[in-house]
Amino acid sequence: MKRKQKQQNHTKEFKLEAVRLAEYSDRPKTQIAEKLGISDITLYK
Repeated sequence: MKRKQKQQNHTKEFKLEAVRLAEYSDRPKTQIAEKLGISDITLYK
């Protein structure tokens, strides 16, 4: 049986910064997501 993960609520500023990093950084999105503590699939939504 799968365990449900608790949904995280992030500020608008956090989300904007995550998108900025994903778009303009040379680092892989998986590395950025790990550093931010979010799922890498979140950056592709």
